[in-house]
Amino acid sequence: MSTPRPYAVNLRFSLKPSRRQDFLSLAKENQRKSLDLETAALQYTVGEDIDTPNTFYIHEQFIGAEGFDAHRAMDHAADWDTFKNSDPFTDEGTPVIDFYFCNHDIEKVPIRPAFGVHVELYPKPEVLQQFLEVINYNQKGSVEDEPLCLQYVFGESTVEKNKFIYHEEYKGADGGKEGFEAHQISPHFKAWEDFAGTEDPFTKPPVVAFFRTIE
Repeated sequence: MSTPRPYAVNLRFSLKPSRRQDFLSLAKENQRKSLDLETAALQYTVGEDIDTPNTFYIHEQFIGAEGFDAHRAMDHAADWDTFKNSDPFTDEGTPVIDFYFCNHDIEKVPIRPAFGVHVELYPKPEVLQQFLEVINYNQKGSVEDEPLCLQYVFGESTVEKNKFIYHEEYKGADGGKEGFEAHQISPHFKAWEDFAGTEDPFTKPPVVAFFRTIE
């Protein structure tokens, strides 16, 4: 029997300002209950965009897809369903949700302060192998060689082929931005920039957003 892999869920959305406090109260309660009550819940991170107030990013991880199925059956998951059906989002900010399996070991991740990066990439099929080589090199260097890198996880969407989703977290001065700036001058990030700078490697423009976590 194979070992379950971490199964991740990423959401991004924008709220009406009047619904901000409702969401924050709900998110903190869901964080606590998910991590305290669910044995398969590994991580529940909430962050707000550094430039756009009331735009939020949620990253969750579970032990296998079965762990997420168990989460969906909990009362506090139903509370999120009730909230999202109460017209809280802006016209341009309805939720984008992605599911993917990660390639790292299963581990519990606490709620913590961090500078986060949310990325969505769409490599062309003909450069997919090169893309994966560069990304795996970037992930390995980030995790092993950057003392300020807290996390670098990614995976391919389970519903959209050749769509890859990333969740990164950094620590350090300026709310963790120091760690991301150190990441940007690393040799493995340079390899990524070289690939991204090649002629037209993506089928859609990349989505790159920065946030700070909410504790």
